[in-house]
Amino acid sequence: MKRILVVDANEAFATLLQQELEGMEMRADVVASGHEALRATAAADYAMAIVDMGLPDLPASQLVRALRQEHPDLRLMVIPLEGEEIPAELADTSIQGTLPKPFFLPELPERIRQALSRPLTAQGQRETEAAPLRAPAGEAAPDVLPLMSRLAQEVGAEAVLLIRGGELVAHTGRMSENGVSALTSLVADAWRASTRVAQILGKEQLRFEQSIEGAEYLLYSLAITEDLILSVVVAGKVPLGMIRHRAKETAEEIRRMWKG
Repeated sequence: MKRILVVDANEAFATLLQQELEGMEMRADVVASGHEALRATAAADYAMAIVDMGLPDLPASQLVRALRQEHPDLRLMVIPLEGEEIPAELADTSIQGTLPKPFFLPELPERIRQALSRPLTAQGQRETEAAPLRAPAGEAAPDVLPLMSRLAQEVGAEAVLLIRGGELVAHTGRMSENGVSALTSLVADAWRASTRVAQILGKEQLRFEQSIEGAEYLLYSLAITEDLILSVVVAGKVPLGMIRHRAKETAEEIRRMWKG
């Protein structure tokens, strides 16, 4: 049975989280401060600690770094003060997931599973590495990589790709360059085929959207503009509805930035 430590001064929230974790057949301990968390992790072996970023006794970022340094094999989730992104002050620390407050109960098991299965990275190294964004000559490229990285964190993506005119312009994630190149070709071919079908039928190109599910991976692609495609590759059993929802939100943010 996996043992999880919940570090949160909000008793009601911590109790709810504890009950949900125990319903997932995990042992969950709750502490209300950073100092209690340090004592608890020194006295017992935990698979993961879930740390609220609004602790009363010490900066939560300080606690998270201390836990990472003292327990290299401990997986870490953080509860941001706002939103779902890993706080900027922890960008150099290996974090396996985030949990918003309040959280959507049906999403909790998958978030916990992803965090427990994500690899640990060396301190000072981000879990995902991003390739620089390239735009066509004479056109300014917006800084969309933070949005892509956030999406990768939210759905536990192996890779998030941005493809324009059939060419890769940016990507982030753990997938190898060869894998990213192969996926770019696959998505570009599907997009071109969709365009040709529309031309043959004498119709306007409908907004390109496609999902391909294999034995281990799911590939979801969505057109942001006529020739700008966002693709997400996820391993495991993340619900397609969740991937589609998060991808469409990110696509809309990228569209506004690119058009702006």
